[in-house]
Amino acid sequence: MQTKHLGNVGITVLALVNMGVWLIFPAANNGRPDFMNQVYGEMLSSTAMVLMGCAFILALRPRVLEPYFGGLDKMYISHKNTAITGMIVIYVHTFTVPIIDKASIGAQLGAITWTGLLVLVLLALAPRIPFVGGYLRLAYHHWRWTHKFIGAFYILGVLHSLLVPNVIQTTLIPHLYLRFFNLIGSAAYLYKELIAPFVGPPHNHVVEAARKLNGTTIEVTLKPKGAKPRQTAGQFMFVSFAKDSGLTEPHPFTVSSAPQEGNFRLSIKASGDWTRQLVETLRPGTQARVDGCYGMFNYKTGGPQQIWIAGGIGITPFLSWVRDFNGEPQPEIDFFYTVRSEADALFWDEMQAAAQKYTRFRAHLTVSSKEGSLSTHKIVANITGKLAEKHVYLCGPLPMTEAFRKQFRREGVPAGNIYFEEFNFR
Repeated sequence: MQTKHLGNVGITVLALVNMGVWLIFPAANNGRPDFMNQVYGEMLSSTAMVLMGCAFILALRPRVLEPYFGGLDKMYISHKNTAITGMIVIYVHTFTVPIIDKASIGAQLGAITWTGLLVLVLLALAPRIPFVGGYLRLAYHHWRWTHKFIGAFYILGVLHSLLVPNVIQTTLIPHLYLRFFNLIGSAAYLYKELIAPFVGPPHNHVVEAARKLNGTTIEVTLKPKGAKPRQTAGQFMFVSFAKDSGLTEPHPFTVSSAPQEGNFRLSIKASGDWTRQLVETLRPGTQARVDGCYGMFNYKTGGPQQIWIAGGIGITPFLSWVRDFNGEPQPEIDFFYTVRSEADALFWDEMQAAAQKYTRFRAHLTVSSKEGSLSTHKIVANITGKLAEKHVYLCGPLPMTEAFRKQFRREGVPAGNIYFEEFNFR
C-alpha cells in the first residue's frame, strides 16, 4: 500500500475500532424494550464523534501527516469527506436512538446541534443544488466564517452526550475511547480558532514588488522579515495581508520562484472578489503573513518520461520547477502550455529559453482561440514514446484538469501516473 493512502485507511480503522469496542465490551442491559436501539444509536453517535475529531485534527494542517494523504490538498479532501461522513452518521443516529426525555437540557442541546449542522451542510451544498445554487451561493469569506461554527456545534454535541441518559457510561472502554476523541476534537477546534491566529507558523513578510503582468495578473514578490520558510519547488502557501489592505483573509497560492531564491514570488490571477482587489490595490510595502509551504506536487518523484500541462495561471508550479533546474533535468519532459490568447501566455519566453538551454526539456504552446483546444491527440503528435508510459502533471482550471485526467485514462495512462492538486479548499 502506498504511503499516501495510509491517512484515509487510518481514519477508517479508528472508526471501525470504535464499533469493535462496542461489540467486545457490550453495555449493561438496562431491561428497556428499546435497549438495542439505544446501543445502536450510541454506537453511531460515538462513531460520528470519532470521525469529526479526526476532521478537526486535519484542519490544523499538520505537516507531519501530509505524506500519509499525498499532500495538504488531498488532506483537505479527506478532512471534508470525513466531516461529511460524520454528519451523515449523526443524522442516522437521531432516527435510531430513542429519546427518553425531550424536555431535558441534553435533548435540547442535541436538537440544536442537529439543526445547526444541517443548516451548515445545506449552505455548503446549496451552490451544487439545481435552481437553488443561482440564488444562494456564499462567497468564500462568508463560507469560511460560517464554517467556523461546525466546531461550536461539535462541542454542543459533546455536552449533549454527557447530559442525556445513555448506556455508554456502563461500559468503560467505549466510554474512554469516545471521550478521548471528544477531547482532542474539541481541543483542536479551540486551538485553531482561539490560539493559532496569535502563535505558531505564520511568518511575517513585506511586499517588495507588485508587478502587473497583464490586465488581470500580478506577480507579487514577498521578502521575509526573518528566516525564510522551507520550500520545495512546486509547493503552495497561504498568504494574507495587513488589515488596512482589506486582504486579511488567507488564500492559497503556488510559489513560482525557486527554493534557492531569497524571496518568494507569486503569480496571481484575478479570478474572484478577493484576488481582483489584490490585483487592483496591492502595493509594495504592504505587510504580509505566510503560512507554508505545503504540498507534495513534485516531478522529481515521477518517472523518467513526463508530460507537464499548464492551463493559464496554472503555469506557476512548473515555473518553480524549471527555475529549480540544477543542470540538465533527469526525466525527459514535454511541457504543454495552453492559453486562450497570446497575451495570456505569461512567462512563455522563459519556458522557451529553458527549452533552448536544456535538451531534455521541450516546450509547446497552444493558443486555443487560434488553434482550438489542446487534446491528448495533439499531445501524442508532439511527443516520442508511448503515451501510456508517461507520467503526467496537470495544473490549471478544474474543468481542464478533469477533462485531461479522463482523456489520459482512456488512452491507457495509469491513474497513479497522473498528478494534480486539489485547490478547492471548501
